[in-house]
Amino acid sequence: MIPRPKPGETEDDLLKFQQEFLSKKEQSAASVVRKPDKRKTIQSIGCVEKDVVDIDGLPPTKPKSGQEGPNIPHKKSRFSASREASAKGVEEDDPEARIDKQDRHMAAVLTKIVERDTRNIQPLTSVLECSSGFPKVIHRGNLEQDKTDHNKKPKSLFAQQMSKMSASDFGLVVKVKEKPPDMEVIVSEENGVGAHVSKESSSNIIKGIGLSATFGEEEAQKIHHENISKLASLTSEEIQEERNKLLQMLDPKLVSFLASKRNKESSSEHMPSPHLPESMETAQSEPFKSKQSSTEVEELDLPIKPDRKWVHMDKVECDKLSWLKDLPPPSTDHNKTGTTARFDFEGNLVTADEGIDVKFGLHHHGDEPERAGYSLEELFHLCRSTNIQQRILSLKTLGNILTKARNGDLEDQINSAILPTVLNAGILFLIRWAMDDSIESVVCMSIKTLRSIIMSDADEESLDRVFSWFQGHVSPCFKTLVMSDEMTSKDPTPEDETPQETDADVLKRDVIYSLVMQMNLLPRLRHILSQSHPQAPSVLHCIDILIRIVRHSPQMAYEVERCPGLIELIIEEFLPTSWKMLDVRAPLSDLYGVPVPSAMKLVRCLAQSGRNLAATMLNKYHIRARFLRYLVEKNAENLLLPQNEALKLQIEGYRAWRTCLSYGLAADLFTDIFPCVLSQLAVLQKEHLESNSNLVCIRTTAFITVLESVVSLAAQSDQRKFGSSVSKLSRDENHSLLPNVTWSQVTDVSLVVMDTCQKCLKKLGKTYQHKKFNLDFEVSCLNFMASYFLSWSSHKSFNPVEGLEYVEKIYTDVLRPLIKSLGFRSVLSDLCSCSSVLNPAHQLKMECAENLPGLSLRMKNGHLVEPCLQEYSPFGVIIAVMRVLYVVSQIHRGLPEKIAELISTEENLLTYHRKIASSPKYTSACHFNKYENMLMYYFIKIVTKNPSSKQTAPLIQKLVLRLITQLQHGDEFLIHDLLSTVMFSPNVWKQGEEEVRSVLEDLQLSDAVHLCSATQEQVSLNQTQLVTATLSELVSIRAAYLQAFSSQQKRAIHSRHRFLMQALDVQNLVTSTPTETLLPMDWMYLPLIDLYNRFSSVGADVQNALSKTEVSMVTSVLRWVYLLEKFQPKVTSSVSVTLRVSRVMCTFLTGNDLFMEKTVYLYLAALLREFSSPQLLDQMDFNEQIPGIVSFYDLYSLLLQQYEAVSFGDSLFACYILFPMQQKHDIQLRKALWTEQYGILRCLNISLKEIPIPLDRFLNPEESDVELIRLYFQNLLSRRLQSHWSPLLYLIAIHHVNRFIYNQEKKHTQLKHGIIQQALKSPHKELCQHILHYKMVDPEKDCGIELYVELPQIRRSLLEQI
Repeated sequence: MIPRPKPGETEDDLLKFQQEFLSKKEQSAASVVRKPDKRKTIQSIGCVEKDVVDIDGLPPTKPKSGQEGPNIPHKKSRFSASREASAKGVEEDDPEARIDKQDRHMAAVLTKIVERDTRNIQPLTSVLECSSGFPKVIHRGNLEQDKTDHNKKPKSLFAQQMSKMSASDFGLVVKVKEKPPDMEVIVSEENGVGAHVSKESSSNIIKGIGLSATFGEEEAQKIHHENISKLASLTSEEIQEERNKLLQMLDPKLVSFLASKRNKESSSEHMPSPHLPESMETAQSEPFKSKQSSTEVEELDLPIKPDRKWVHMDKVECDKLSWLKDLPPPSTDHNKTGTTARFDFEGNLVTADEGIDVKFGLHHHGDEPERAGYSLEELFHLCRSTNIQQRILSLKTLGNILTKARNGDLEDQINSAILPTVLNAGILFLIRWAMDDSIESVVCMSIKTLRSIIMSDADEESLDRVFSWFQGHVSPCFKTLVMSDEMTSKDPTPEDETPQETDADVLKRDVIYSLVMQMNLLPRLRHILSQSHPQAPSVLHCIDILIRIVRHSPQMAYEVERCPGLIELIIEEFLPTSWKMLDVRAPLSDLYGVPVPSAMKLVRCLAQSGRNLAATMLNKYHIRARFLRYLVEKNAENLLLPQNEALKLQIEGYRAWRTCLSYGLAADLFTDIFPCVLSQLAVLQKEHLESNSNLVCIRTTAFITVLESVVSLAAQSDQRKFGSSVSKLSRDENHSLLPNVTWSQVTDVSLVVMDTCQKCLKKLGKTYQHKKFNLDFEVSCLNFMASYFLSWSSHKSFNPVEGLEYVEKIYTDVLRPLIKSLGFRSVLSDLCSCSSVLNPAHQLKMECAENLPGLSLRMKNGHLVEPCLQEYSPFGVIIAVMRVLYVVSQIHRGLPEKIAELISTEENLLTYHRKIASSPKYTSACHFNKYENMLMYYFIKIVTKNPSSKQTAPLIQKLVLRLITQLQHGDEFLIHDLLSTVMFSPNVWKQGEEEVRSVLEDLQLSDAVHLCSATQEQVSLNQTQLVTATLSELVSIRAAYLQAFSSQQKRAIHSRHRFLMQALDVQNLVTSTPTETLLPMDWMYLPLIDLYNRFSSVGADVQNALSKTEVSMVTSVLRWVYLLEKFQPKVTSSVSVTLRVSRVMCTFLTGNDLFMEKTVYLYLAALLREFSSPQLLDQMDFNEQIPGIVSFYDLYSLLLQQYEAVSFGDSLFACYILFPMQQKHDIQLRKALWTEQYGILRCLNISLKEIPIPLDRFLNPEESDVELIRLYFQNLLSRRLQSHWSPLLYLIAIHHVNRFIYNQEKKHTQLKHGIIQQALKSPHKELCQHILHYKMVDPEKDCGIELYVELPQIRRSLLEQI
């Protein structure tokens, strides 16, 4: 027995007692018993049943309010609420919440006072009427138990007593409701059909809302009964009459609303009767509801009928079941507005009438459920979905759409461009957000979509296609013009600093710049590659994205290199020097630890961005070791990679090495692998004539380009080491920096390649006409031959006698037979068909975003569509042949005329260049047009070597003028060379002099122009003398233009280093964005415009005199422009006459007295005569946008001010001012003279006979502007304008005022009468005579006006009336 606890015992003692008791396992003295909850219902108790007593006249259960709703909360006790909360696990653990609950402050208490919810409180039922003041006392009698049913539980005595009694036994009076007879009133409807309205039915209109909260329904019912009684007392005619009155008084909208409300309630087939018990009402309503829902389901015409017994089909939702129906046919009636573009999962456009089965998953619950496919808006919405599969599917679909759009597959099927649309919609933000996802599949798909947006397969394929061509290793930048200006501008001062731009603003200007600098794309790609280890496709996509970023600009290339750990990771993981043996027959799924060709391509693109980056790649990242590992294998199979991958790796390795050699770097590698080079040459000699696979041929071509760079570098290295132009000190300092490859090392190799080149050229001449084949290998051999000749001829070991004999032998035995061969003529015959200049429609136009520039090329079936880049394009080999011929003509002085004659007689070449010269200039510059420009350059340089060729002189003039406006950024050297040698060559222009002179001699004396200068000196133009003088000054004209373009000298030097392959001086192998050409179409005016800008930037007081050099430059420009107008009017017509006139007008604004220089004055007068021809006058339009000028109105205002200030009434200056005064031009130009510069009215003293412009152009059409008419008349009436001051302006004013006052239109009558009255009152009778009696212009009469001797009757009547 455990003793009771005693005082003084501790808690340890109690625990000890407890352990002893539990160890004995005795029964406890007390036990805990849970009592049942009295508040539980019968259903919860289950086994407990109560006696139910039914008393006649009383309801069996407590009356219900009937107002409970499903959303009304039931009041529960505090303990019940706490138990439920703990059971559900929603007890708040927030400490602040617990503190708020325990807060007893006044403010806390007051804030918890809320309105009580009384919606579930049972209303008090009315007490039944009692017959006496108190209920009757019940006496319990002797009751016998009903024993008929032994299965039932016996009732209590109280229950038996209650069941035997009725309500009257308790003294209660029960009112039995008698059913009155139904009264029906027939109310005439509008359609003539009667409607039966019962008295007991409730009103369809009056609901009692707003009458009273307690008795509203009762009052509404009274009103309803009164209405029924009133209707019952009326006849049908009276009812119809009252109805018509109501319809006239009420608003038709209100009538339609009430009718629809009644129809809606009367259409119900089931109306619960108020006399039926609730149980019967429910029983009747359930079959009705089921019948109604089943009817709706049947009306849906579903292929599968739903059953209520199915799981979760107890409630039929017709809206959802309607999707099981067959879709309606899609609408195709959108000819004018078009339809929303929808795409399938592969990115193909799905047309509106295309029948696609729903099993393909392209139908969805969108705006157009009957149409298959997804719109761009819906795909954007799915990109933000929380469902992983939806996000992946939408990203994949968007990527496929953009890939096809960039390739031009959708250009003819849509009205607007897709790429700019999705970029403006912010797709890059969604993709960048998806790249931060933790799910690998989402990240990989976002990378693929990003590649589809910024990367163009056609662009990359085209750049690789021309890599073996001459200058093919020089690639363009893909940065926007806005970013180009910002990158080249100086750092802004604090005053010039602008607010920080948002990511969206930067994205609108340049996509790549925003991704790198604003969105931290490079660190994210590094993290994905290093931590996620994605599969092979995602790795390749990441490298492609980096290649596109590097191609943006050298700045972005440096950002890629500076990203910590990025390049190290790529070099270590994807360009290893050792790797395990792979199954070459299976595709690679994991690229980590395996050489990847695209990674080597990334190295090549980085090296192209600049000499420093190339040196960094070689020294810091040990690319030289990769070259040794990949290129020493003669057989690609020894690389333990799939054959195609191994060949691609070697191809990219050779191209990257060639890029480094272009800077003079990695030359020692040639010495290290010299045995491998010899073995490759041995294979080349044996197999070059045999047909090899395409990749093998490309690898051999890349190998020859490497040898070409080595030969050029060896010659330059020797020249720097032993050249006499370098001092001994500098030679000693630079010896360690120069490449260690020498000419003696490459001599034997060059002879082997030259022998191979001769063999392949002979094969080309004999077999190409029968079977076409890829000519890239022949191109590389010809380029090697040209570089070898150029390097050898400049080397100190060159023997003139032996060397010239060898060169002549090559020309006689190889080059000349090649040009005359059928095979090469077959190549030449494809020139026109493969020309991108002559076939510009192949370029992609729509899918070009300004913030994501590219080359705008497309592919079809895996092949480039650009004509000059097709598989059998002739441009690469023809340029190589022309380059070899040009180099040979430079070395051997006896061959230029022979070569020129050979080329100028080749009909296919002449046909091509004639078409080029006569074709319209293309508006958009394409990077690959530079190869056609290069062909034109070599053709011009070779043909001009023959001075006796008179037939080709006009063609050369057109070609050189065309070429100089087509050369792109990076071709500055070619422009300088053309300006120095061909453009101003007397041999080119004097050959057409006789033809021009014969035309000038045919001019009549009346065609000559006679002007009076400000010094009253008569100036007569002799155009023959001007042409002769211009031809004799071609040398000075050339000097003036070269001096004007001297600011581009630095760029021209860099371009020269790249073009001549001077590797030791090349700084980079990239050019600017190919969006515009170097020189504009009006390049001949550039020196004059530059001079005008310099003088207009200073004050007018400084513009007094120009130096002799500046005057000479202006004179040279005017001479050259005049020569072009006379010799090549078709070429100059490519520049609008408005632009040409505006540029010449700048001469009058450059210095105050420059136009008075005699030579300048003569050529300005000669150009005036050219511009005054009827054809050019018709083409003038001073509303067109002029480059470099905000508005022509501002320029014209300056010209008027200058005339008023310094002209002294010069006739030549006045004639240039009159060009915009013609009636066809903008009225604001005329108002500028008559309002702002009305001082000219006194000094425009030019006779009507001196004006080269026909007078009719100033008089017709008649002036209709009332304000200008007022100005004319006011100046005439105030005598500010007189005939002896300004004859032409006086004539213009008289003519237009006269035509206005006698105009028969009934407009401005008061103004017309006022002018006539003031003219009649004027004291100047001659003026009045001129205004009222003017007939027509007659330059032979006084003031050039012919007057009416007698006015016509209609005019005379008007004057008499006034």
